[in-house]
Amino acid sequence: MGMLNRNRPNDILFLQPVRYADEKLPWSRVRMLSCDAEGRVCTPVIPRPVYERARASARSIGENCQNFATIGLEIGPGKFIPAAVEIDDEELWALEHALEHALKNDRVPDILTRHIRPIVTLERPQRDAILAEYKKQNRRPRIDETSKVLNRLPYYSEEDVEFSVPLYKAEYTYPLVMLRIIPTNKNNPKSACRLLVLDSDGDIGAIKVPRNLVDTMVKGLAAKERKTEKPVCVTITQQSKGMGIDYLPISQSQKRALETVAKRFEETGTGKHPLSAAARMVLIRAKDLSAAPAQ
Repeated sequence: MGMLNRNRPNDILFLQPVRYADEKLPWSRVRMLSCDAEGRVCTPVIPRPVYERARASARSIGENCQNFATIGLEIGPGKFIPAAVEIDDEELWALEHALEHALKNDRVPDILTRHIRPIVTLERPQRDAILAEYKKQNRRPRIDETSKVLNRLPYYSEEDVEFSVPLYKAEYTYPLVMLRIIPTNKNNPKSACRLLVLDSDGDIGAIKVPRNLVDTMVKGLAAKERKTEKPVCVTITQQSKGMGIDYLPISQSQKRALETVAKRFEETGTGKHPLSAAARMVLIRAKDLSAAPAQ
């Protein structure tokens, strides 16, 4: 049947590289969480050179504009070439929320799809121009860049890339226990930081928080450890006016347990390992602390 029976190719929006839990793909392949113009979610496996082209395309357009998305133009059944296209603030908002829904519900809602559709459905002249440039570049000898560290796609942090799908959560169960501060890079907004956290369900994830909150957190943590002369962890609660932070004294074994959780996650990209008793005790105490009346 193929493409002859379609009115238009099945172009898609690349959302983020992912892995299914315990999936082992060859290095030459990348699974890409994507959606089409109607909000249907798919996870095609694409050749790594296509992924590398997506990164190169993102870098190129990122030098000239602030907001952009990466789309896959179908050149054959299940075969795509990547292209970065400029988007406005509303489309960027829709794109960021589309990732959450794609991971949680396997479907992008209509309220977001109406913003995503124009991104994916390029006008014929623009699409033809991208295809022509692709064919032109494909005839040129390419410099091998496979030894370089993978760069992130345009709108998601490097630390999110290729973690297992079940770890993503659109909403985390509070209170959260901070595992570490994720290093910033030049493309992160100066007003925000990202934290690797363990939520009350025992799930690991990365959240974005205001930088001034992190600065307060770091100062408070150092002061609390000096005062108690014990290890201390930061807990984060959800309050009516935003996020609240508190400091929970823990034992050395509990501190090592949290460090092990973070290290294991960084090494394997999966949080499906069972938590130790010491780590679970920290979560229990964090819940007790958040439930206690304010002094």
